[in-house]
Amino acid sequence: MTSTLQGLRNLAFVGHPSAGKTTLVDALAHMLGLTPRKGMVSDRTSICDTEPEEHDKGHTLQMAVVQGEAKGCGWTLIDTPGYDDFIADSNSAIAAADIIVGVHSAAGRPNYDFKKELERAAGLKKGRIIIVTHVDGENIDFDAVVDQIDEAVGELCVPFDHPNATGAAFKSVASIFEVDHHGWKQNLMDRVMDACEDEELLNRYLETQSLTDAELHAQIPKAIARGSLVPILACNPVNGVGVDRVLAFLAEFCPHPGQFPQVDAEGQELPCTPEADFVGQVISIRSDAHLGKICTLRVLSGQVNAGDSLVGPRSPDKGEKVGGLFRQLGKKKREPVEVAKAGEIVAVSKVEGLAFGEAVTVAGKKLRTLVRIGQPEPMVSLAAVPRTRADEQKIGEALKKLENEDATFKFDHDPDTHELVIHGMTELHLAVMEARLKRRYGVEISTHPPRIAYRETVSRPAEGHHRHKKQTGGRGQFGECYVRVRPNAKGAGVTFTDGVVGGTIPRNLIPAVEKGMREMVAKGILTSSQIVDLDFEVYDGKYHDVDSDEASFKVAGARAFMDAFLKASPVLLEPVMELEVTVPTDFAGAVFSDLTSHRRGQVMDQWNEHDGQLTVIKAHAPLSLLQTYQRDLKSMTAGEGSFVMRLHDYAPLPVQEQTRVLAQIGKKHEHEE
Repeated sequence: MTSTLQGLRNLAFVGHPSAGKTTLVDALAHMLGLTPRKGMVSDRTSICDTEPEEHDKGHTLQMAVVQGEAKGCGWTLIDTPGYDDFIADSNSAIAAADIIVGVHSAAGRPNYDFKKELERAAGLKKGRIIIVTHVDGENIDFDAVVDQIDEAVGELCVPFDHPNATGAAFKSVASIFEVDHHGWKQNLMDRVMDACEDEELLNRYLETQSLTDAELHAQIPKAIARGSLVPILACNPVNGVGVDRVLAFLAEFCPHPGQFPQVDAEGQELPCTPEADFVGQVISIRSDAHLGKICTLRVLSGQVNAGDSLVGPRSPDKGEKVGGLFRQLGKKKREPVEVAKAGEIVAVSKVEGLAFGEAVTVAGKKLRTLVRIGQPEPMVSLAAVPRTRADEQKIGEALKKLENEDATFKFDHDPDTHELVIHGMTELHLAVMEARLKRRYGVEISTHPPRIAYRETVSRPAEGHHRHKKQTGGRGQFGECYVRVRPNAKGAGVTFTDGVVGGTIPRNLIPAVEKGMREMVAKGILTSSQIVDLDFEVYDGKYHDVDSDEASFKVAGARAFMDAFLKASPVLLEPVMELEVTVPTDFAGAVFSDLTSHRRGQVMDQWNEHDGQLTVIKAHAPLSLLQTYQRDLKSMTAGEGSFVMRLHDYAPLPVQEQTRVLAQIGKKHEHEE
């Protein structure tokens, strides 16, 4: 890669679906000479969208890295998914790049996700640039688009370009250095001087309100790096109008990595020089059929060589030798390199011990702890059932590989329902992961909503009895138990009391009675759900000198317990979740009403954030009414709502609901006297 830090350009392209991010990256790559022809999403020749699922959807679903050297710079262009369903890759790209390029279609207003991504970039102290596409659409007013961007992102946004026209007449763009439209150049100077640290230049500007073009040009990268300026550019990446100006701007005015200080989790600086100890961060993991595990690293400090052995928090102390060091040209092509220095982004292969977001260094050096790359929690869960025995044998390893690639995809085995459950951001996200599971690893699954892990308990005391008697010729089986059950205080758990007096059940057989009861507690009686918060007591019984043994009293104790439980007005307890829902304030009323009117929810708190633009609602609601909440919330908020959910407590089901649940999934028992 390029040998000068000042020549590095690390850019991540973010924005809403269909804004033209991928088309723009393809156009820039072609103009830089990195590809022999300009790829297109529409004809499936894009160097970024190469997965079959991306071809089917017509959208980017995974981050793509395009790298090369041209025009005196070392370029890393990171294309990201537009759909919030695949936000993990967008967040990773924002964390890895220095400049976040928000691509906005002039055909619509800046949406919530666009604003959120640029706000995240600002929070991470990244430079920001906005590129407006689709200026050639009908009824476009570029000045109005600029006003909408200012309203959404802030008055730090300043246009550098003005289209000659809109609609079909859009043929060129003029720089504000050539035509100062609406006094935008003066606004640019104001924003630039907000970041100026040259007191002499600042005082002169305050007196004259002017700068030479050379002075202005020298200050622009600093203003972008310090967050006081967000340039707005315009182009049509489909036919190439304005793309050359975008490229020239990025080459001349983009800050380089050395202008963005890097620190570890303790706040200690990571020098952006090749002479320092190597510190990298894993920003992406992919599985390749030929190269195995490929990790994309941001080199924060020092340098990494093709022959190095690398260690991470999960790697062996001696390290794992790099299988290859590469720069990437989209998802399919790679070029080997010998070294990657501070500020660069590089891919390494066959280092199995590395994990997403973690630090990496060379063997023998101190491993630093890095600031975590923030990712949201999954919002949707599905139970997954392998279709065949072969699928069952392969699914664990395959799911682990998918989990390594996507920080918002998880899977686990529910200890209560004994189901394999996959978790993701949306139903679309999980559908794409299911398709990858089949295509890459040959594993097919069926999915359905996870079974609700209810709890069972009793609401009043009751007594039960069972006599177990079995004669098969020779020694038989005999055991008889009388038991009581009664409610325990909430959270007190299940307790056992030995109330037998007079030796009606021998002492050595009492543990067998308890074991039978506890096995019934674990597997449940009404819905195969765990029993909680009750005391069961064995207080009487009978035994036979020859036929009684532990197995007989285990059966007798379990059946007597079931008898008492069913007489004690058993109740189902349902999981109640704590929700924290974040929505644009305009939708807060509808979301509030839905929670309280349709989901048996109880709102506990509510507050505003981001100067009142967002409302956060904290509520409690039963899990059974939240299994489709992501889809419903998306519908209520035009796709702009999100939530996190965690278990809060268990609460009794309403009587009508319990009747319905028992009719749907409950079990019928024949009571034995």
